[in-house]
Amino acid sequence: MQRAQDALAALGPAEPARPAAVSRRDDGVWTLALAGRTVHVPDAKGLRDIAILLAVPHTEVPAVDLLHGPATRRPRTPGADPVIDEAARRAYQRRLGALDADIDEALGRGDDRRAARLDAERAALLDELRRAAGLGGRPRRLGDERERARQTVTARIRDSVRRLRGVHPEPAAHLAEAVRTGTCCSYRPATPVDWRR
Repeated sequence: MQRAQDALAALGPAEPARPAAVSRRDDGVWTLALAGRTVHVPDAKGLRDIAILLAVPHTEVPAVDLLHGPATRRPRTPGADPVIDEAARRAYQRRLGALDADIDEALGRGDDRRAARLDAERAALLDELRRAAGLGGRPRRLGDERERARQTVTARIRDSVRRLRGVHPEPAAHLAEAVRTGTCCSYRPATPVDWRR
């Protein structure tokens, strides 16, 4: 007995076992199992997207590939015009500067109502600028295939996780935390899970 314990000690600390989970589609129904519980849910595009990400953890998968299949199957099309062109962006920036000065002036005079109205306009302009900017502040483009894919894939993954939350909260919580969406999507769990098909 002591020899077996010495041999195990020589191997070092045991790696914690990964939780086992199942994500499998059969005839339009998904079998999902985690935390000792199994559920069957109807097929959904978001679940298919998630299954692809589960198969390649910690790997960036372009949203366009999730939407249309691998990039080799179709040509990539460049985006069209930016959501906000450069002239409009400069006009927004000038208006933001003027609003800041007007807000300071209104607050200095004690005109809180005017300051609140101006602040609401400022917030709306900032929201519009944020919507027009992608990662790293690059402008988003109208008709951009990557932007359409990002929006579509993000919406369908979130919808699938939301629906799953009602029938099996454990994998829903895990996926909400571990699945990253954007122009590239990935499955990055803090604690590795051994997903089986």
